[in-house]
This record gives sequence, C-alpha cells and structure tokens, in this order.
Amino acid sequence: MVTRGLVECRVLGPLRVDRGGVEVPVAGQVAGRVLAALSTAAGVPMADGVLAEVVWGDELPGQVAHSLRVAVSRLRGKLGTDCVLRTSGGYAISIPAERVDHHRFAESVGRGLRCQRDGDAAGAVRAFEGALGLWRGRPWPELGESSEVVTLARMRLEELRLVAVEELQAARLVIGDFGTAIAALRGAVAETPYRERRWELLATGLCLIGQPARARSELLRIRHLLAEDLGIDPGPALRSLEHRIQTTRPQPTWRWR
Repeated sequence: MVTRGLVECRVLGPLRVDRGGVEVPVAGQVAGRVLAALSTAAGVPMADGVLAEVVWGDELPGQVAHSLRVAVSRLRGKLGTDCVLRTSGGYAISIPAERVDHHRFAESVGRGLRCQRDGDAAGAVRAFEGALGLWRGRPWPELGESSEVVTLARMRLEELRLVAVEELQAARLVIGDFGTAIAALRGAVAETPYRERRWELLATGLCLIGQPARARSELLRIRHLLAEDLGIDPGPALRSLEHRIQTTRPQPTWRWR
C-alpha cells in the first residue's frame, strides 16, 4: 500500500500530483478532476451529486455513481488505496492538509498576518514570501466556472493572495527594503488598480525615500481614477494619508481589513 503521507497535491495553478517526489500523471483526466474537486472540501465528504457537478458541470455522464467509482478506483491505483475515502456523506480526500498546497498557502498567509499584528516584520516577510512562492496560477483551472463550490473556494484564495501581496510590501517597508517594495507596488496597482491599500503603501514608500511630491502625484492619480471609473472618493485611509503628507513624514502601517 502506498502511504498517503508521500502524496502531495498542488492546485494553485494546473493540477500536479506527486508521490514520493515523482509526478503522477493524472492531470487532464477525469480522475484528476475528481481529486481537484475533493481538495476544495478540505477533507469534508462531498456528496456524489455535488462532486459530479464540480467535475462535469452540465455535461453529466449517464451513470454518475459508476463514473465516480471508476475515477476513484483509478486514483487509488495511482496514489494508494487510502488517498480517497468513501463515507456515508460521500467521497473525501485523505491527503494530509500539509501536503495540499492551498492549505499551506492559507496557513502561511495567516502566519504572516499574525507576525504583522505582533510587530514581527521580518517574520511577516518570510511568511508572505513563502505563501506567494506556492502560487503558480489560478486555483483549480481544470474545474471551470459552473460550480458555486469551486467559485467560492477560488475567490477566497484569490483574495488571500491579494492581501499577501499588499501586506508583504507593508512588511518590507517596515524593515527598510524600500526599493523592492516600491517596485512591487507599482506592479500591484497596475494589476488591481481599485484596491486602495496598494496606493496607500506606494505613496507611503515614496515618502519614506524622500519623494513626497511623487507620493502626492500617485494619490491624485488614484483619486481621479476612482472618480472617473467608479464615481467615488478615496476612502478614509487615503484621505488621512493625503493629510499626513502635508504635515509630517508618514510611516509604514499595519492594517488588516
């Protein structure tokens, strides 16, 4: 029997499954989609009907239960008989959480936020960098858009990634790594221009390197962008920063929404 502790499942990007450090070819197969679908449930059994919807969407096979049994049998043959369990509530993945990358990613982001709250900027940098190093692309790309289960799980991870990108730069500003943070924040505001936290950190970083005029220019840019595209004013954090730039030298801030 293959021990389940030797199996690693990666879903932050195209599905990849390793056993004992060697890739197991399940990506692109129904069995791979079943494994990816079960990984969204964090070890909680998934009812056959829900699992089938996630795996096949609107194109359900004629014999759903049989098709699931075949896919699970193939998974067990490649990964070990204990990798997927059958329970009264449905099928469940039994690969330990620490060997599924989206669990490690979420845990690392959480650790970074705890370091942030404790004032450990260097620890936050390490945690956020570790989390983002796991991100290879959009979670569960094989599973499409039709399932609410996948959509909600994917949205949660994508939001955590956005937060990790922002708070990594906040931590870098605290430890004085201004150049790296500012360069990353310029890319971040281009990637997601309506997230005000990114502009707040960019303007703060520019002030910290002695460029308050450029900071004011960036804040004016987001003010115009919000007004023209969304018809709104900047939030209180940006308005407060605008005021502080006029009166003092802003310092990097920790903040979690």
